[in-house]
Amino acid sequence: MRNSEPGSPVSSIDGRVPAADAGAPITRLLESMRPELLRFAHWLARDRAIAEDIVQEALLRAWRSRDALKDPGAARPWLLTIVRREHARLYERKRLELVTLDEALETQASPGFPEPGGELFALRHAIMRLPIQYREPLILQVVGGFSTEEIARELALSTTAVLTRLFRARNKLRVICGLTAVPDAPARESLP
Repeated sequence: MRNSEPGSPVSSIDGRVPAADAGAPITRLLESMRPELLRFAHWLARDRAIAEDIVQEALLRAWRSRDALKDPGAARPWLLTIVRREHARLYERKRLELVTLDEALETQASPGFPEPGGELFALRHAIMRLPIQYREPLILQVVGGFSTEEIARELALSTTAVLTRLFRARNKLRVICGLTAVPDAPARESLP
């Protein structure tokens, strides 16, 4: 298949639609929505080639389940949902390898870690001095890039508990590093 011009999406292989399906309403609907789906997929993936693959797979899925679309007015959200799910499918098989904190400490002596006495070394040392209940969510968020909801699921906590622990962990780090802790609640002004 040849590459298309940046402004013109590929409608099908070699631009041909089978004669029996060319006039079908669902075919016209899918073709008319393709540029918008491609823009949405490009916005999601930030890559034109990946966006084209996503749209191609999404349109294939939509074609296979075309009987599920009862109201043509609902086609736009239906197709956008299929594109969003296709994009998610790209990443559901990619799993980052997680290591325990003990393993991370063992590798600390390896090259690439900061020299003792540096600011980064002092920060890592301060993080390791935190109680485990505060250290775990902080490392999961900062190093692992996990969202609050993912940390809550991983540690079997509520989202509010995770946010509280993250706040307290940062406050404890400030104290360990010799800075002033942020107060838990904003100071209330006195009422007249």
